[in-house]
Amino acid sequence: MKKVFLILIGISLFVAANAQIKFGVKGGVNSSTIKMDNIITVTQGIEEYSLEGLKTASVGFHAGLMTRVTFFGVFIQPELYFSSTGGEVEVTDLITQDISIKKMEFKKLDIPVLAGFKFGPARINAGPVASIIIDSKADLIETAGYEEKLKGASFGYQAGVGLDILNTISLDVRYEGNLSKLGDGVNIGGEDFEFDSRNPQFIFSLGIFF
Repeated sequence: MKKVFLILIGISLFVAANAQIKFGVKGGVNSSTIKMDNIITVTQGIEEYSLEGLKTASVGFHAGLMTRVTFFGVFIQPELYFSSTGGEVEVTDLITQDISIKKMEFKKLDIPVLAGFKFGPARINAGPVASIIIDSKADLIETAGYEEKLKGASFGYQAGVGLDILNTISLDVRYEGNLSKLGDGVNIGGEDFEFDSRNPQFIFSLGIFF
């Protein structure tokens, strides 16, 4: 057991001695949508609506911090940034047949931890991401007693490619998918209407390492 412990210490020291650690800032734009599992019908009294997530992209932004630990062409890159995302939902009043487009907006703290490989200046990377919703605006239905059942946090993944310029400038294109839903639906007048809604996005970033 003692030998195994000493070997692990030796490996850790060897990796640490050959690792490069960099810190930086990043920012960019997002292109996101609201994805629902199907067309949802919500009925309350004499009111009846259908909800459908649209493929129309909503443009947001992100800005924050990043660090990268590189050893032997492999790297780990944890990040922390503020992100503004959203999407559009088509709401149809099934009684009057009136159709309106409602925009859902979310302000989040995103915490991805990516792992990847470097091929010269090019990179590929993927990893999990945790998103903490700090504010939201998503009034889909204008009726009394309406309340959205959003979760405080959701989990997903990011995967993409990147390019390093002069070991200082970092360009990234990523796709972010969702492993958990944004919330459990809506509550109207004490009655729950559950559906699966998610917020996938494409992320375009520019970063600078110091």
